[in-house]
Amino acid sequence: MPVGPDPASLAARFARAVAGLSGQGNIALAVSGGGDSIAMMHLAARALPPARLHILTVDHGLRDDAATEIETVRKQAAALHLPHDVLTWAWDGQGNLQAAARAGRWAAMADWAAAHDVTCILLGHTEDDQVETLLMRLARGSGIDGLTAMARSDYRDGLRVLRPLLDVSRADLRDWLRAEAISWCDDPSNDDPRFDRVRARQMFTQLETLGLTRKRLLQTIDHMQAAHRSLQLAAQGFARTHVRQDAGDLIFAPAALRLEAEDAPRRVMSAAFIWISGNVYRPRFERMMDVVAEARDGRTVTLGGCLLTPLSGGGLRMTREAAATPSVIRSTDQLEASGVMWDRRWFIEGPLTPGLTFRALGDGLRDCPDWRAVDLPRMSLLASPAVWSGDRLIAAPVAGFSNGWTAQIVADFHEHAFAH
Repeated sequence: MPVGPDPASLAARFARAVAGLSGQGNIALAVSGGGDSIAMMHLAARALPPARLHILTVDHGLRDDAATEIETVRKQAAALHLPHDVLTWAWDGQGNLQAAARAGRWAAMADWAAAHDVTCILLGHTEDDQVETLLMRLARGSGIDGLTAMARSDYRDGLRVLRPLLDVSRADLRDWLRAEAISWCDDPSNDDPRFDRVRARQMFTQLETLGLTRKRLLQTIDHMQAAHRSLQLAAQGFARTHVRQDAGDLIFAPAALRLEAEDAPRRVMSAAFIWISGNVYRPRFERMMDVVAEARDGRTVTLGGCLLTPLSGGGLRMTREAAATPSVIRSTDQLEASGVMWDRRWFIEGPLTPGLTFRALGDGLRDCPDWRAVDLPRMSLLASPAVWSGDRLIAAPVAGFSNGWTAQIVADFHEHAFAH
């Protein structure tokens, strides 16, 4: 009898998982060289037009073996006639390494995607990753949102994120690779018990003896995802009624600030902090409640790179804090791209030249003679995107000084903050 999944069956399942991508722009695939992402690359090359696919590998600069993995991806992508780009990320030594690597990896890919007209990114997460994620979040005491684990499809930074292997086991994928005579690399960190995910994987074998099987855990995820979708829909409806987007700001009606009892305003406020700041995670619940209460009392406060300014009538305006925004320098090897992704939300396009810097307008507002004609507060304009050559302001599109440049929010708050 054959061992493992039928290759044709697995390929057909993958094709069904990506069927909705037909004719929807360019697609990036995050491929590390491990078995899961290598299998995804080969399956995608069979299911989707290769001309629309772009392979991305992020070099974290942490392991000598990474060069071998990158070369494996490069050779296999070339054999499939798929373009391959290597992106870099460097750890600053702060915080949890794996969490920082995930955030840095995503930031590098999202920036590349925005600059290369890519609308969707495929990630190679499997059923095993889903189970491990649930176990880790159970251990942290997560609520409904955390226990949804990973969604098959969602939106982040204006990009659709699709996980077409989420119902396929890691073992089945490796059996498929062997049947297809496709090689892959094994990352030794996947067996390092210092990492939470590895310990969760090891714990799972013990939990199975208690009846907490893969099937039961996946059922729990399914129930949590159904509840999450209902809550997200309710929050989205609440936001459409009580929150207005104004360029890069959000304006809250008084009803949206009453966080004490209902889930919808809490969910909307959390989503707003993430959307404005570009952070991956929402602020701590207790701190968010305290800060919003202070704003309701008439005080201007900040949290997580967001500025909350009380408005007459009891509402508030949430603005990006200019001092918390990043600075991006345009390098000579990026000039083939159409623009620059800035601060996770803005896409800036114009006459690109090497060495330009993209940062918040800040004090450059004094060089924008028409800024008062723009229907935005001064604090909002200070945090808006600007193009610089050294200390010389080249353009500030949001502040009325375009000079051939445009700046657009890549993801509408109401459409993307409540993706489900």
